Amino acid sequence: MVMSRTVEILSIGNELLMGKILNTNARWLARRCTSLGLEVRRITVVGDDEKEICSAVKEALSRRPRFIITTGGLGPTLDDKTIESIAKCLDLELKVDEEALSMVREAYKRLVEEGRLDSSELTPQRVKMARMPEGARPLPNPVGTAPGMLLEVDGTTIISLPGVPAEMEAIFEESVLPVLKRAAGDVYFYETRLVVHGIVESDLAPILEDVMRANPYV
Repeated sequence: MVMSRTVEILSIGNELLMGKILNTNARWLARRCTSLGLEVRRITVVGDDEKEICSAVKEALSRRPRFIITTGGLGPTLDDKTIESIAKCLDLELKVDEEALSMVREAYKRLVEEGRLDSSELTPQRVKMARMPEGARPLPNPVGTAPGMLLEVDGTTIISLPGVPAEMEAIFEESVLPVLKRAAGDVYFYETRLVVHGIVESDLAPILEDVMRANPYV
């Protein structure tokens, strides 16, 4: 059975495994999901490798979370393999999605109009970003070029977002947030901080255990 409010985050990128950058995307997503009343069960990091991505996705699906959110690997280069890896491991046809292609086309037109690029030609590398698994829905990227993706798989929603933090956050707020809010329903997360003096942790533990037994949501 799918766990109705559970989330797994899959961060993809060799730069994360090499320690070149901090995984700020996972931290940001975990905080946002938690604030919505969702429960982040696991954060996994893999490199830009098709087999590793496929294995991580299959393992996550086997745990039946409500959402799997991936970050990274949506760009135009050869090492951007997230979408094609998901399609391959789920045995779904990968093809150019016309809606996604329109998003990519408009993004490059915008960059040319802003003077940041000389050409908006849809090269094979740019068209690559419009390829989606059969049944997937592209998510518009208001600040970048690579669309996100939403794919339903046996009750689990796979959401793929770019690795660039500004793009990831923009797509999340515009397209993903409403989906997560509907799943969370009327459950909310509240946090408070209590500073306790004059008692050691081992003596405080039994008191906290009584509170947690009385209310499993604490």
